[in-house]
Amino acid sequence: AAIAMAQRVAHELNTPVGGTVAYQVRYDSSSVGKDCRIKFMTDGVLLREVGQDLLLQKYSAIVLDEAHERGVNTDLLLGLLSRVVQLRARAAESAPAAGAPSAGPLKLIIMSATLEVEALKANAALFPSPPPVLSVAARQYPVTVHFSKKTPDDHVDAAFSKVGRIHCRLPPGAILVFLTGQKEIEHLCARL
Repeated sequence: AAIAMAQRVAHELNTPVGGTVAYQVRYDSSSVGKDCRIKFMTDGVLLREVGQDLLLQKYSAIVLDEAHERGVNTDLLLGLLSRVVQLRARAAESAPAAGAPSAGPLKLIIMSATLEVEALKANAALFPSPPPVLSVAARQYPVTVHFSKKTPDDHVDAAFSKVGRIHCRLPPGAILVFLTGQKEIEHLCARL
């Protein structure tokens, strides 16, 4: 996703990937250069960067997207970044008096379509004062959930059969299938 997002944003900005817009994934940081201003990375890469520089001094803003996915990395990042925001704010306040350079305060943007915002906002351990919340209204479409009553032996084959039945029996519309990995997705797409 980091690579695809970098490519899309670079395209929108009419600039090549590797200039202003770059990406860094587990074994590939080749697109990140000195002109980089927007860097897309995986949560694992960001955790490594926190390990190397707790204050993340080369960043002015961090966007943590899909926060509702609640993996170990995301939970660790939520906890760590909420502390980094406080540390950077204190460092920015005290830097002028000490005559020391400061990276300035860090902006943390947490994005999610389904996160329990009120619970996160009210968590005093993460945020001593409740952060502002921006809610963006989006169009919602009626959704009908179809699922198997029993667990099939081959869930990709079962998904193929279910999609075929939905396509043949129901009115036109989009079909969203959740699978566990890229190979399964590509295999099912090829069969469809």
